[in-house]
Amino acid sequence: MPTIISVTSGKGGVGKTSMAVNMSLRLQDAYGPTLLVDSDLLMADCHVLLNSQPSLDLIDVLEGRYEWPDAVHILDNGLSFLAGRTAPNLLVETNTDRLTKLLTVLKSDAHGFDYIVVDTPAGSGVGVLNTLSVSDHMLIVLLGQATSFVDAYALIKSAYLERQLTSFAAIVNIAKSAKQADLIFNSFSRTVTSFLPVEISYKGHVTWMQDIVSSSIHGGTVSGVASKARIADKMDKILKSLLVMSPVFVTTEPIIPQAFSV
Repeated sequence: MPTIISVTSGKGGVGKTSMAVNMSLRLQDAYGPTLLVDSDLLMADCHVLLNSQPSLDLIDVLEGRYEWPDAVHILDNGLSFLAGRTAPNLLVETNTDRLTKLLTVLKSDAHGFDYIVVDTPAGSGVGVLNTLSVSDHMLIVLLGQATSFVDAYALIKSAYLERQLTSFAAIVNIAKSAKQADLIFNSFSRTVTSFLPVEISYKGHVTWMQDIVSSSIHGGTVSGVASKARIADKMDKILKSLLVMSPVFVTTEPIIPQAFSV
């Protein structure tokens, strides 16, 4: 079965989507066939960072118009992508249970993938909690800001009280140094574990990188050998800690999904 990694935050604007996209690209290049799922049903952004405009998306699948393999878009490096949608009039609650069912189907039946990365919406709504409950790894993206701490704490508290989840992973984004990232994580971890019987493991940090900022501003994946190498090094350190394994291969062969009913 594929390993599901949910990238979440509680708060918007911490670089969660950028982390999910760059992690997925690196997983596809060096760890195994990967599917990126943008599970935001209202304000999806992954397609912007990937400079991709799939004709079908997650909503088409959840509302029963297509099977999930029909909506999967294959990118140039072989990464498979199931896009979300910006749809302010969508009945989110109606599709929340369908999304959970889809992720369950993907976990049990999507044998062509080694990894599924889910970019969750911000916040701690039912859809986010359901996604975390079917994930193998819950990766929380933190910033050294009070608002990031408060919202991430609220997410963990809801996940514990409502879904009995007790094990979380965290990374610190846009840190000035490894030392600062350690301080930020330790402060957050002490606060959370003082009030909740949960475990939070530290998986690394990402410093401010112009390569990522530029790709976010202009849309499109990071280009250039040097830029890709810098990001790959950061992602490898995080993934090695998260998955307890190192890169195993490089591939550009696309995975052709097989049809399954949702």
